[in-house]
Amino acid sequence: METIAQVKSQLEQIELREQANQQAQAKTNQRILDLETELQQQQQQRNKLDEEALKLYTQAEELNSKLDKLKRIAHLSQEFLELHTECQDNQDLLNTLYSSVSNTSIQDSEAVLNASIVERELAQTNALEITEERDYAQYSISIDDIKEALPNAEKIYQQLVAAYLEEYKIYQNYIVDGLDLIWYAVAFIAFGRSSYRKMGFKYHPDLDGSERAMQLINTAWSISQNFLGDLP
Repeated sequence: METIAQVKSQLEQIELREQANQQAQAKTNQRILDLETELQQQQQQRNKLDEEALKLYTQAEELNSKLDKLKRIAHLSQEFLELHTECQDNQDLLNTLYSSVSNTSIQDSEAVLNASIVERELAQTNALEITEERDYAQYSISIDDIKEALPNAEKIYQQLVAAYLEEYKIYQNYIVDGLDLIWYAVAFIAFGRSSYRKMGFKYHPDLDGSERAMQLINTAWSISQNFLGDLP
């Protein structure tokens, strides 16, 4: 038969184990909180990097376009100078050459030609930019489009909701152009970087978009890339 002392000893041991258990739980809970905080910080950093990448891509596209136009201007200017040299002994040919560049009286043919070309190139550039902005503004993706391009879109959507439940909850009530966060991720899986770039232009804060919409687009892109990276 157990004595009072033995029972008390057992109770003391249980109490010590309970204290140790509580301390271990506290450490585990704190670790979870630390990891959640770190995850949020990493996600914010990822969003910043994605946005920076989009800006750099945009800048590179603009610079490449300008470079191409400058090369064309230089080429046309060189052609004009060569024609001007070849036609120096024939005033009729010179007049024809000048009139093809401008309808006004030309005294300094090289300067007028360069001005004419620059004006035309600037007009073409402005028209191209306006067309691109209009195209991006009209660009949209529907769930039906996604399902048509990706037959297992519904299954992927469900997988991503389960895998990125925290992010899904953050943007759960935020719908952009008919799609939520996860549907955008599935769309980027289906249509690739071009769709992300177009949506990035469309909703960029500097182009009549919003910070929150841009964050959703960037987060969806990151999710899509993680999904594709995990594929065997």
